[in-house]
Amino acid sequence: MVESLSSKHPAELPAQQPARSPRSLPAKLVMVAAVIVAAVAYLVFTAVQTSAVYYMTVSELLATGPSAQGQAVRVAGNVVAGSIQQEQGGLVVHFDAADATGRMPITYRGVLPDIFGDGVEVVVEGRYQDNGVFAASTLFAKCPSKFES
Repeated sequence: MVESLSSKHPAELPAQQPARSPRSLPAKLVMVAAVIVAAVAYLVFTAVQTSAVYYMTVSELLATGPSAQGQAVRVAGNVVAGSIQQEQGGLVVHFDAADATGRMPITYRGVLPDIFGDGVEVVVEGRYQDNGVFAASTLFAKCPSKFES
């Protein structure tokens, strides 16, 4: 005795799931995905904004004038011979950095690289103050292309 499903009483048929709107699930997924993408984009944007530092030469920084004051920048130049003055205790050093057309006083507080000295190319990161002194929070000394003994 083979019975077809069409001959059964409606109460005996297997229960069917209520029809789901074809748009309800994808719409929710799209909303969740949009929120996640927006959150990630915001986090990336704020991270880049807080860590973005412009790289300039001494001349370029001096040419910008007051507009550069208070902004975080990186400045490249060479330590002017005879300008290094280390405060007692050794953690604060004052020196001048220069390039072809500009010279700027720099104050750095921290441990100096071993290679730091007169004529060494440096990159300092910090803020240009309104008194004309660059307050460096980071100092990198570039190694010469060849060492002399």
